[in-house]
Amino acid sequence: MKKVQYEKFGDPKVLEMVSTVEPTLFNDEIKVMVKAVGLNPVDLKIFGGDIRLKLVGFIRQLINPKKWISHASQFPRGVARDFSGIVEDIGNNVSEFKVGDLVFGTLRSAPGLGTKKGSLVEKLVASKNDVVKMPEKLSFETSSSLGVAGQTACGALRHLNLEKDDVIVISAASGGVGSLAVQIAVSRGATVIGITGEHNTDYVRSLGAIPVTYGENLEKRIRDSTQNPVTKLLDCFGGNYVKLAFSLGLSGANIGTLVPSPKAIIKGAQFTGSRHARLGDLEEVACLTAKGVIKVNINNVYSFDIDSIRLAYSELSKGHVRGKLVIKFS
Repeated sequence: MKKVQYEKFGDPKVLEMVSTVEPTLFNDEIKVMVKAVGLNPVDLKIFGGDIRLKLVGFIRQLINPKKWISHASQFPRGVARDFSGIVEDIGNNVSEFKVGDLVFGTLRSAPGLGTKKGSLVEKLVASKNDVVKMPEKLSFETSSSLGVAGQTACGALRHLNLEKDDVIVISAASGGVGSLAVQIAVSRGATVIGITGEHNTDYVRSLGAIPVTYGENLEKRIRDSTQNPVTKLLDCFGGNYVKLAFSLGLSGANIGTLVPSPKAIIKGAQFTGSRHARLGDLEEVACLTAKGVIKVNINNVYSFDIDSIRLAYSELSKGHVRGKLVIKFS
């Protein structure tokens, strides 16, 4: 079978398509014939060797060196986390799924660079706890876009203890994670102010948020956009948005960021996301999507060949993709 991997850190040019044997199936796992893979910005950080992920991995190594060694952090490494497909085989301890089920999920791992798994592969094995059944109304492409983004959004909103009377600001509101976080927050009754580029204001408004364009005088535009004070902020981009949150009068407990910096954490902002996800989050997101409460914008679909995959990641690296990029298998 074919899979995508890399032998060194770098830009999308380091990605290679190789032939390999099918993965071994263990008792608590299922084997999936992959039909679609959703790409995420975190993929770029992982195969790019992001220094922050290396630091997390180094800390994990200091805490538990034997576990780190057992994870075989050397190359080659697989690429991507999200997937959808058809169950081809099940382990001895699996009763929740059967051969032929349509499923989606994400290859979860602890933060850092200790895993070698990737979902850009024709067949994969995954823990039964990381896979859920696809609702009938969802396509492989849409389902493959829900894993990392859905768990990250649900985990972050949970950690911020979002309530229906909250007014929450969400940065990068048109992105893969931001757009889901906006819609989940709206579905829970919160007032959402979505920070976005001028060309995405109509899109963010269609998600149920109050769009506010980034740039100079952003704090004033946020304050002018609603009569009620801002109570929470979720930063899905990085940069100065945590500083903005403090300027809006928020305490650290009410500020969440997916892109932590030492300065932000020292000030008390919460590093959150999929680390605070729970079993059931993917089912919730899938159900809301099947009902039309959540809309997933598939920005573009690419084929499963190395040139298309490199092109897709190059596009994602520009940071202005509205919604999701998906790799479709034949």
